[in-house]
Amino acid sequence: MKPPYPNAELVPSLWFPLVKKFYQEHYPSGKPNKADPIWAIRHNGKVICAVRLKKIGNEQLLTAMVTDPTYRNIGLGSHLINDIQPALNQLPSYCFALTHLVPFYSENHFSVISPDLLSEELKSRFYSYSLQGRKITAMHYLPI
Repeated sequence: MKPPYPNAELVPSLWFPLVKKFYQEHYPSGKPNKADPIWAIRHNGKVICAVRLKKIGNEQLLTAMVTDPTYRNIGLGSHLINDIQPALNQLPSYCFALTHLVPFYSENHFSVISPDLLSEELKSRFYSYSLQGRKITAMHYLPI
């Protein structure tokens, strides 16, 4: 049976301008980096949902997850996380969820953890982001 949404794809360098434009339109602080794997879902050639996996030491941080507002609240974000499970399972994976999105990430195999349980590098980033006024929660991906 065909999934209700297109499958997530690892963004090849050829798509990078599309992804960069998508982030500029929908999440300017999400600045994509060609060095980090970016996964995206496209519809009719247009990026509609994307996420970055930033490798930090022997871990990775799921970051800059965004869905085009037109496609929100239909399960696309959950579909994206489900599609990238093999990548999330490769290394211990974390995210710093905006506090209002904790239920979403909890439903998608992330568990709230104390920031003190993070590695030094991730902990440093977490507290730095918190000091900038971001309302975030540390979460760990539970491999399936």
